[in-house]
Amino acid sequence: MKLEKYIIIKNCTKEELKTILNDWLIVYANRLKSKMVFEIAEINPNVFVLEIGQSIDDTFFFFLVNYFAYPIGFKKTFEAEGYTTATKHKTLRNKKIYVFNNAKDTEYDNVWITTEENETYKFDFGGKLRKVDFDKNYKIFDISNLSITHEQIIVNKKELLDEAKRRKDEKSRHNLEKRFKIISTAFFVIIPLAFLTNKYFSYLEDMKLILFCAVTIMIWFMMDYKIFKNFKRTFICMLLASLILAWGINTQDIFLATTATMPLSSIIFMWTANILLGEKLDYLYDKLDRLFVLVFFAFAVLISIFVFNPILKLLNIW
Repeated sequence: MKLEKYIIIKNCTKEELKTILNDWLIVYANRLKSKMVFEIAEINPNVFVLEIGQSIDDTFFFFLVNYFAYPIGFKKTFEAEGYTTATKHKTLRNKKIYVFNNAKDTEYDNVWITTEENETYKFDFGGKLRKVDFDKNYKIFDISNLSITHEQIIVNKKELLDEAKRRKDEKSRHNLEKRFKIISTAFFVIIPLAFLTNKYFSYLEDMKLILFCAVTIMIWFMMDYKIFKNFKRTFICMLLASLILAWGINTQDIFLATTATMPLSSIIFMWTANILLGEKLDYLYDKLDRLFVLVFFAFAVLISIFVFNPILKLLNIW
């Protein structure tokens, strides 16, 4: 295999290097080629060279040099510099280049490139390359003069995509749980407070407050529909919907009471959809977009009108 791209990483262990490389590959898994080969060699203690094949183009090479310097999830930064012959960008094409991170750059999403002619360019991750005045001479790196042992790493794109999906799902579940705790707690405080305040001070009509709370909760249920995959969270939502319903019944107005059943109707619709459709619901949510919202609200309203409204009339609690 012909290796023409090199990254020197300093103040780094081999385990850290492998972790950083793997994390970067997972981030860009969808945009990389199906098979990639890397070679790692130790030059000095805590100094390694990563050799990269042509499966990584110049732009991703720049990204990787930057990521090695500022990896996500590490409490320290590393010194990373790259060497290659440019093949992609017209201004740099066929020139030997030295790629580095400017210690004075506070944006952290750029790399700096010096050509063999000692011309320096700044490449930002929006894809813009511009020449800059910067006193940095081209550095030569020749790996052939080094007596080192290489460890080859062959990367499987399918495994990367599977890991990327697993991490995305895990992060999504964590964020969902965090949002649920914050929003549900807020509503358990806001609804009784609004009811009591309005009862004794009457600063707004019950209709406006109930409708606002009901619609807001419905929007939350729709946006975070995955909360209904969990029994505990579903039960908490039922309690929350019951608070709205109790408020509506307390008004002794059949219309307001029916309106107050809409969060409960939303739970029934979303819980049923999660049970029957499973992962297909994710697909429908992504593809239908606004139509999904309309269907959600339509079914919730229909359940309130044709199921809960007759039940409330039958109970005749007024």
